[in-house]
Amino acid sequence: MADAASDEITLVVDRSVAVVLFEFLSRTVDDADGEALLDFIDDEAEIPALWALLAGLESVLTEPMAEDYERRVLAAREAVMKRFGGAFSGKGED
Repeated sequence: MADAASDEITLVVDRSVAVVLFEFLSRTVDDADGEALLDFIDDEAEIPALWALLAGLESVLTEPMAEDYERRVLAAREAVMKRFGGAFSGKGED
């Protein structure tokens, strides 16, 4: 059996991206054991994998415990949109 440490990876993402992901995952995966995503998963292993990602983000982020968490999430969302644009930017525009 492989050593658990050798099975780990390091993922580097912008802090704003991490905050936005944390907020999304905590809303959709942590609440009601991921029921909000049932229509979007192909295999039941995907929910525990997302829980693991959420736990990893929670272990490195200080924002979720901040008194002004909501403001930080809004700022992180703005930073992500500024850097990457939005998936739905321009929808409905002629």
